[in-house]
Amino acid sequence: MMDRLLPSLPMVNPQSSILAVAFQTFDAQHLITIGVIVLLCALFLWRVPKGSATTRKWLGRLLGSALLGYSVCLYIQQGITHTLSWDYSLPLELCNLVLMACIISLFWPNRFASEIAYFWGLGGVLQATLTPDLAQGFPSWNFLFFFWGHGATLMAIAFLLSDSEFKPRRKNILRMMIALNVYALAVGAVNAIIGSNYGYLCGKPAMPSLLDYLGPWPWYLLSLEVIAFLTFLILDLLWRLLVWLRSAKVMARERAT
Repeated sequence: MMDRLLPSLPMVNPQSSILAVAFQTFDAQHLITIGVIVLLCALFLWRVPKGSATTRKWLGRLLGSALLGYSVCLYIQQGITHTLSWDYSLPLELCNLVLMACIISLFWPNRFASEIAYFWGLGGVLQATLTPDLAQGFPSWNFLFFFWGHGATLMAIAFLLSDSEFKPRRKNILRMMIALNVYALAVGAVNAIIGSNYGYLCGKPAMPSLLDYLGPWPWYLLSLEVIAFLTFLILDLLWRLLVWLRSAKVMARERAT
């Protein structure tokens, strides 16, 4: 279920709206933004493990605060612009739930929440970051809020992966598929009641996305089930590979000493 984190809303600052150009997927500003996010994620993944437990603790809280700050600022912006809406403002997008899982994991470590953050985050937030549902680019508030939320979420996932104690469990994929379908059923019911389109369960986004290649509604939902399973399978294998490489590195260091 690939989704949006922020709909196209009126801007708080008219000047930023005037200066902003129409957003184009993979244009210069998009690629630069992706590059910055990738670099920061790499730093979290490879440099953080070398820090102390205290450093990890406060860095995790800093990331959690950045995500909380994003959530607060988003609702303040919608309140100022009078755009709070049942159709857009409820935290029912997949990315919203990933953000919540990240915050829980960063402040109050929880294994299931961390797994949601990893599997749903890399499976959904990453795709949304590569194909944003945005009308305007930098320096529009939509652009800034979108990449603030998605970028900080991806950095939080990298931070969680940097913990050597965060290792794959049995039946990860089955657990994530069940959770994903519970989400789809619950949010689909909400969509039916209030006429919204959270999770793009009732229609495709206006901007180009992966859903354009998966058939019409409702058949693309079945295609997403297959894609979700394959994505979770790949992510599980990559996670296990990361853990194996980390263990091999530790063993090599011990033999050297």
